Amino acid sequence: MKIKAFAPGKIILFGEHSVVHKKPAIAVAINRGVNVELESREDNIVHVVVPVIDYSAELELVDKKLNFKLDSQKKMITDYIYEVINLFEFEKGFNLTVDIKMYLGAGLGSSAAVSVSTLKAVSIYAGFDLDKKTIAHKAREIEIKIQGAASPIDTSMSTYGGIIFIDENFELSRINFDMQLPLIVSNCEISGNTGKLVESVRVKYEKYPKIVGNIFTAMEQISIDARKALEDGDSEKIGHLMNMNQGLLDAIGVNTIELSDMVYEARKYGSIGSKLTGSGGGGCIIAYCPENIDEIYTQLSKKYATFKCEQSDEGVQAEIID
Repeated sequence: MKIKAFAPGKIILFGEHSVVHKKPAIAVAINRGVNVELESREDNIVHVVVPVIDYSAELELVDKKLNFKLDSQKKMITDYIYEVINLFEFEKGFNLTVDIKMYLGAGLGSSAAVSVSTLKAVSIYAGFDLDKKTIAHKAREIEIKIQGAASPIDTSMSTYGGIIFIDENFELSRINFDMQLPLIVSNCEISGNTGKLVESVRVKYEKYPKIVGNIFTAMEQISIDARKALEDGDSEKIGHLMNMNQGLLDAIGVNTIELSDMVYEARKYGSIGSKLTGSGGGGCIIAYCPENIDEIYTQLSKKYATFKCEQSDEGVQAEIID
């Protein structure tokens, strides 16, 4: 038996940081994420391979459970895989390859996509047909266990896919969107510290409440207008709003020289909207490229780790091959 599963990663299209202060945001599941392939074995060995980090390990099932204990201090991407496996009992072992097709630690929801895709494949092998609500819930529990805290955004995006509006109460609702969203993601390969960046914005808000408060209000209006632009298929407005959102993120101090260079280079070669995505301080930029995407990709990839993507409407999915 062979099982193939996929779960998408995500980007924040609008509303980084302001969402922490009860303003709306928009997230997009992308068709780059994590591919999992599970193949049954006739013995009691579980062989786990993660190519992107050159990881391979063989572990033994003892009384139908995996004989493995996590090192909670390391918080490795493999921890998410083993936490998923430890949820189930198995009659026989299996080979598990977790192929991560996006950047780790860059604000793209890689750990959530690993958890969700692995959960889908492993649960099927264990004899369960989990619905998406259960998968999202269990994947978030794993994120909380390993990270100590986790919002529902990443695991929801990986599970359900689509374009999601996050309101001021942190409720998620799907945006009706009837066009493609051709994007480029470029990684500056410098990691930002999300906790420190969120705290720095909070301190700035306390020090300059009217100024930063007005910036958050502007970000709120951008997210509201962007929802309408997405529903209307208004490419030009989506691009303009992305560029304005980038300026506001720069104003609150989460942009960097490296990210700014990438943003303006994308615009130079034809992107109609480009901005950082995630907490900033490093990580990735996104460029909206309804035209000329191949040329923009070629130019950015000369300097940066870069991939093309579009929205993923379906979320997690699996195929069973007998």
